Amino acid sequence: MQRLFYYLFAILFFLTPLILWPFTSEVFEFNKMIVTYTLTTLIVAAWAIRMILEKKIIFRRTILDIPLTGYLVTSLASTIFSVDPRTSWLGYYSRFNGGMLSLMSYSLLYWAFVSNMDRKNTLKLIVYSLLPGTFLVSVYGVFQHFGIDKNIWVQDVQNRVFSTLGQPNWLAAFLVALIPLTWTGLVKKSYSYVLPASPAKLCLSALFFITLLFTKSRSGLLGFIAADIIFWGFAFWQDKKEVLKPFLIHNLLFVFLFLAIGNPFQSSSFQAPEVSTAPALETGGTESGEIRKIVWKGAIEIWKHYPLLGTGPETFAYAYYQFRPVEHNLVSEWDFIYNKAHNEYLNLAANTGSVGLLSYLILIFFSVVQISKSKQPALLSGYASLLVTNFFGFSVVPTQLLLFLFPAIALTLND
Repeated sequence: MQRLFYYLFAILFFLTPLILWPFTSEVFEFNKMIVTYTLTTLIVAAWAIRMILEKKIIFRRTILDIPLTGYLVTSLASTIFSVDPRTSWLGYYSRFNGGMLSLMSYSLLYWAFVSNMDRKNTLKLIVYSLLPGTFLVSVYGVFQHFGIDKNIWVQDVQNRVFSTLGQPNWLAAFLVALIPLTWTGLVKKSYSYVLPASPAKLCLSALFFITLLFTKSRSGLLGFIAADIIFWGFAFWQDKKEVLKPFLIHNLLFVFLFLAIGNPFQSSSFQAPEVSTAPALETGGTESGEIRKIVWKGAIEIWKHYPLLGTGPETFAYAYYQFRPVEHNLVSEWDFIYNKAHNEYLNLAANTGSVGLLSYLILIFFSVVQISKSKQPALLSGYASLLVTNFFGFSVVPTQLLLFLFPAIALTLND
């Protein structure tokens, strides 16, 4: 049975970031969410069958059980009292991730993973599924930069690539969470080997970083800096002598690539289309940081008016326009629909109130504790990068999977 769980989780990690379907109204997130629901159903069914065959309850207790249950309970309460319960159950139509059903799915995947996966299969999962899938995502992103599909998208995809994830910042967040996994096998005492130290792994790290630069994502680069500091700081704390050489090799490589490729935040000049649905940062409009400040201000106003349970998961698009700051009318995106606060924490505060935000932060805290106890700095630094990128954006299906399953992977690797 364990082989079956390995194959199902391997398909989940490999396929989710890659899947897209141009014949649905939402090309990226909807299809990734459907794949996640499908594989969650199969994994939970296999888990139930295993318990029936072995005639016992198979459930591994972890320190995340209570925080994760608490988060689900508070989200359910917010869903029940939502301004639009259907949206809160299913998720906003152009996002889908973040609705009550998706949160239940991610939670079940966490519990199924820790209860049915062992160390050996988890290592295989990283080596033969998670990293190869990310490799294909990155290769396609590099090809995008050189114009492989420049005539397909409204956005100037050569200027800011988004590969199979649909938006540059989403791709950047996904990459920076996984780049530290390519650094493993370099420090004997601070990390259990996942990949043997080799030039191939160094090339993989370089490829992910190049793709990150091609996204021109400021939040992604900040997340990378956070991951780099945490990983190598932990490594130096363990063994300074063995760490110095790989630290210099990797970081000098990153500096060289940064300088060789150029300033990732300097947009290339191009003639924007007369009518565009691309973000303002790509079309020469108001700087995205200024727009974010305005949207954050509106999110705080929603929080003030719905302080306990918020307006309901994924209902930001409905609530924002009741409290939209007047200065939003003066920016280039004055007529855009904002269905997220572009800050995961403010978005949760607005949608699930103080109770929901507190339960989420508690879950994050104990997730960090669980990963830290397992002494897996690559997973800890990757997880920290998600917390940074979420501050300037929000979770999507591939990054949400990592947020929920990194603690499960860390626990299993520590067995």
